[in-house]
Amino acid sequence: MQKLVIFLLFSLSYCYNYEDFTRINHEQPLNEYTQSSSLNVIVFVDKQQCNSESDDTCRQQRSQLEQIRHLCTSANIQFAISTNITIAEKYFNIYGSLPKLCFLRNGFPVVYSGIYLTGIICIYLKKIISTKTRPSSLSNMDSLQEWLSEARERLTHVLDDKSFEHDTQASTGSTTGDWFILFKKTNDSRSLLPIWEAAALQFRNRAIFAYVNVDTNPIIQKRFHLFYLPIFILFKQGKMYRYESASWKQISFIEFIENDYKKVKAENVPAELSAFALFSEKAAKVIPLYLIVMPIICLAAVLLVLVSGLARKKKTTTERTPFQVKID
Repeated sequence: MQKLVIFLLFSLSYCYNYEDFTRINHEQPLNEYTQSSSLNVIVFVDKQQCNSESDDTCRQQRSQLEQIRHLCTSANIQFAISTNITIAEKYFNIYGSLPKLCFLRNGFPVVYSGIYLTGIICIYLKKIISTKTRPSSLSNMDSLQEWLSEARERLTHVLDDKSFEHDTQASTGSTTGDWFILFKKTNDSRSLLPIWEAAALQFRNRAIFAYVNVDTNPIIQKRFHLFYLPIFILFKQGKMYRYESASWKQISFIEFIENDYKKVKAENVPAELSAFALFSEKAAKVIPLYLIVMPIICLAAVLLVLVSGLARKKKTTTERTPFQVKID
């Protein structure tokens, strides 16, 4: 009975704190929410941080959530909160302490990384206060308002068999700049995308981030021998550097582009496959098959003719009436 009372009290305090916020705590409402507008913000909060309406932390968190909602509304961005940690981890690769903010642009998510918090949200309209010191590599994110403005458009590129060499000029010295490319399968690394988008935003004007769907671009897969996916490769000044770390954190990607790429082996960029090379490769696969299949077909045809001829001969012999001469 005591446990039931505690649960009801907690539920009432939770409802009081978030009752007038749009809440996304299941996958279906999440899909409907992201499809209802091209620009959406979700703030993931820890419901256990607010246990009483009289709690100072609870009141401050609510006040700050209202300020974020007002900021989003004034920028024509839908606002919602979520306490579902499973959604945060599964769809947005959000782990650790909350709150965390995710901005979806036409369904493409990017995680706000301007601050790291362990307690309450410390975001204001034009000023950000953090309960922890911000990492120096993220110090240029000085306001949520500016960040939302910068993040409205996707900075990542989508490459395919036709556009890869034209856009990157990887084998000719990367005159278009440094490219950091994620090679993945169609349904691969869904939770990685928000971090990849955030890294692209953080490192804009210094490197270009891109995706390649290997399932639909077999020429790229053959060119770079991509078998174990996902894989990240930095193309820099005519060389390529494979990201070998197991960490999929934004700061790890940025550190790799800045300095850590020097710690891995520099590889020559494979030449773009020519039309003749592609034809030769296909021919190399087709000709052996042709040499095996055609003799079998010819042999089967000869045997069919022989069997058919023997059958007709036997039938003719059977149906012929013998000529008999009767002598009295």
